[in-house]
Amino acid sequence: MSLEPPTDRDTLEYYRTQQRYSTARTAIKSIAWVAAAFFAFKAVAALAGQSTTVALSLILNALVDLKFALAITLTGVACAWAVAERALRHRKVESMQGRLKQLETELDPRRSSSGLTPRGQTNPRDRDRTR
Repeated sequence: MSLEPPTDRDTLEYYRTQQRYSTARTAIKSIAWVAAAFFAFKAVAALAGQSTTVALSLILNALVDLKFALAITLTGVACAWAVAERALRHRKVESMQGRLKQLETELDPRRSSSGLTPRGQTNPRDRDRTR
């Protein structure tokens, strides 16, 4: 595999076009972020010195509480997903272990077992020996 730049005219044109679109996308994203920051600044500047300070602080406090609740909820969902994935993985290993054992025995009839359970977990007798 050579690391020389492409010399084919169509390939070069393709890469130039890709680079132009990539640059345009980056410029659009940057302009959007700058515009959002500008409009947020203008919105806060319009509220400055008004009697809405209390309302603004209440809204910000509510957002902080919402952020905390969302973080706790996402943590719970991630934990539940991890437990479900683990159970599914053990079930899948158990369903495949008979076929795998047969194939391994066909390759080497004198092959010894690793001592794992059919679900792919450490043998309980091995756990007791390490303590």
